[in-house]
Amino acid sequence: MLEELVKEGIKNIPPYIPGDTAESVTEKYGIAPEDILKLASNENQFGPPPKAVEAMLAEVGRVHIYPDPYCIELRKKIGVMNGFDDSGDNVVIAVGASGILSLLGEVFIQKGDEVIFCEPTFGAYAGAVKRNDGTPVALPLTEDMKFDLEAMYNAITEKTKMICICNPNNPTGTVVDSEELKAFIHKVPENIIIVVDEAYIELSSNPEVKSMVSEISDDTNVVVARTFSKLYGLAGVRLGYAMCNKEMHAILQKCTSVFTGSRVALAGAMAALDDEEYIKNTKAAMKEGREYLTEEFSKLGFFTYPSETNFLYVNTGYDTAAFAEACKKYGLIIRGNFEYSRITVGRMDQNKKMVEIIKKVIESNEVPRRA
Repeated sequence: MLEELVKEGIKNIPPYIPGDTAESVTEKYGIAPEDILKLASNENQFGPPPKAVEAMLAEVGRVHIYPDPYCIELRKKIGVMNGFDDSGDNVVIAVGASGILSLLGEVFIQKGDEVIFCEPTFGAYAGAVKRNDGTPVALPLTEDMKFDLEAMYNAITEKTKMICICNPNNPTGTVVDSEELKAFIHKVPENIIIVVDEAYIELSSNPEVKSMVSEISDDTNVVVARTFSKLYGLAGVRLGYAMCNKEMHAILQKCTSVFTGSRVALAGAMAALDDEEYIKNTKAAMKEGREYLTEEFSKLGFFTYPSETNFLYVNTGYDTAAFAEACKKYGLIIRGNFEYSRITVGRMDQNKKMVEIIKKVIESNEVPRRA
């Protein structure tokens, strides 16, 4: 009876597949939680910034008081840091970058609208479209696992409402050429909203990888989505944001929930932006970890796609789901629900332990090779 009352778009949403937890692996294989490496969800393994922890602890005693309903101080800070004025009217705060995508879907997508993106990518794009009765237009990535800008442009029709580009892309870690992306943005018809998801861009060590914040103007419907979950290590407080022109901001801000960020979350985010030592050290450690793991995986005969994120997309040559399950038996959790293995880069001690576990999995000869 209740199912008949549900919107059609909601009925069509596939369930989200989260990474396994340490608790579930402990229950299944009897491994102590402290011996488990959870490297499946792209969490920052270096923990939250010390300045953010200090700021969040200071707010705990005040959680009986509502936070700033419109997150204005954080919006102002992010805006100024990204070259906007100090009004905060170019920044929208949401519950993670996925909250921004949900908001965009709710505000703009309706029955008959098409939204173009490439796959595999972040599943929230398709979810936001389907929930609002839109039509996802999912195209394949290029052979080198990048968003195919040419194919996306050629897929534009009179029904196209939005284009989503994940850059760097999740789960592949790859990036499109920044100059080509800029040209693409200005080539697309002005009535189409272009969403550039930059959740991982702050982890890039390549100076040629540029943000598309520079392309936000009164003449473009560009929305750049970011998060505090990756570089800033605040996944547990669930805070993300979008940057856009002021006309777009006025629409989105009107529709977003008040009290989006808790007192603790807002304090942590404000302080995290200022923790320069943490940011510098984390970026350097991520680069070191990517390079180390890529080299070690190459020695094992794996192919790793070039990544500008805190994870790697790895063709191990084995059945991906079976390989991930075998790793759990030794206390290593990685993603096994994509074509290839998505593996989070951890601290160096974790990376070394991960390599040793993977060697044991290979030596066990229990995982079938890919067809």
